[in-house]
Amino acid sequence: MVKKNIELLPERLKMEPCPIGKNGFCCKTCLMGPCRIMSHNQKGVCGASQDLVAARNILRFTAGGTAAHCGHSYHLLKYLGKKYSKNYIKHKAPPYLYKLWKELDIVPEITLEHFKDISEAMHVSTMGVNADYQDVLKWCMRLGIIDGYYGLYLATELEDKKFGKPKIRKGEMDLSCIDPKKINIAVHGHEPMLAEALVIEVKKHNNINLVGVCCTGAALLSRHGIPIAAHFVLQENVITTGIIDAMVVDTQCIMPSLSDLCDCYHTKLITTNEIARIPNALHMPVTNLHSARVAARNIIKEAVANKNHRGKNINIQSERKRVVIGFTEDNIDTNKLADMIQSKNIKGIIAVIGCVNPRVDCDAWIKTFERLSKDYIIFTTGCVAFEFGSRGLLDGERFFHLGSCVNNARIAEIFKRIADKFNKKITDMLFLVSCPMPMSEKSIAIGFFFASLGVDVHYGYPFLISSDTHVSGFLENVLKNKFKSRVFMDVDPESFYRKIAFVI
Repeated sequence: MVKKNIELLPERLKMEPCPIGKNGFCCKTCLMGPCRIMSHNQKGVCGASQDLVAARNILRFTAGGTAAHCGHSYHLLKYLGKKYSKNYIKHKAPPYLYKLWKELDIVPEITLEHFKDISEAMHVSTMGVNADYQDVLKWCMRLGIIDGYYGLYLATELEDKKFGKPKIRKGEMDLSCIDPKKINIAVHGHEPMLAEALVIEVKKHNNINLVGVCCTGAALLSRHGIPIAAHFVLQENVITTGIIDAMVVDTQCIMPSLSDLCDCYHTKLITTNEIARIPNALHMPVTNLHSARVAARNIIKEAVANKNHRGKNINIQSERKRVVIGFTEDNIDTNKLADMIQSKNIKGIIAVIGCVNPRVDCDAWIKTFERLSKDYIIFTTGCVAFEFGSRGLLDGERFFHLGSCVNNARIAEIFKRIADKFNKKITDMLFLVSCPMPMSEKSIAIGFFFASLGVDVHYGYPFLISSDTHVSGFLENVLKNKFKSRVFMDVDPESFYRKIAFVI
């Protein structure tokens, strides 16, 4: 096979991020720009201030993340032939929070109303609509609630009911889970429908090795103990092992580079979601249980036939890591955690969630949370959980793996239950959510969900805000007036450690 000259992620990282866009000062919501608003005194062509530009950009990011998680739930409902439950948020949310949200008029109550709110958020942030940056940022809280309940909670609930609740067990991760002696199928993405069908079909074959990537991998690891080979940043490395016979993807966090990379190797790239197409990939759409089973059988056939095209070079330079996984809101000992807080054996709980970002010093952040684990219990989900596991920290004692990014609902539910044991509000507990390496819009939406619950939220990389703007002041201070929480940024792990270890 003729190999293309393709640049891998380390080479592409040599392209520096735009400092103007990174801080949210680039406005491109009309065709008079883009405008670069570099100071408080400067205005865009339309007269938009720096604060308004940054706020609109944040809202659009939040809308994108909310659309992704709500789309996840919507696809599950269609797959299962189910409809939305009425008053879903009212049934799930703490009553005191639901009352507050009702007073602020930010609760969607009609079926599909949440999709209208996502659309309206895009309208709000369009040129010439909402010019009050504080009101624009309040829309982020509205979308955070939608993301949390119609995205995270609903997706987690539907998956648990259909595919079973995870059980505490030992699992394995890292590239070494890929077996040169077997036919290797990697499943990557976020929606579980095809992945779960593959789990069933693979059991019929002794020579098939199924591994996960990204959040689909985290879900398969939690629910079935199937090894996870890589997170988002390492997805290309899975292909470059030279022994992946089929890379099967659905939606979200899938690098477009996989198409060219699979051409460089023998790997068959297969897409399975109707809205997520990739050039040169084999498309097997999954829309219901029958099509999932058919696609799973055909994928196995493609992988078996493709093994004959493997090259001779195998590139696996890692050691298999053992982890404890499968924790949920129902099997984690909340009584024990509450007792540890009451007896002051721990100060509180830090949930380290979300992405990994190749522009961030991952080692420094993981070491910071390892230091904090002496005083705090650490919950973790998504791709950042892989980093804890690869360093041997997912022990089920101080570090708890709670699944994929939609499974952040489990963390919210645990926070709620522990607070109830103390007869307190969530915001009165020593809970913190940290997203130290945000990459996706989804991490921003998740953050605003936890902020709406009254939990302080930290970001370790700029998500369109600069620390010296009125926007950052609003997120860190003004939110406390209603939600008793703050959203703050600290890109320095040591500075963050001092804030948490000595101040909180």
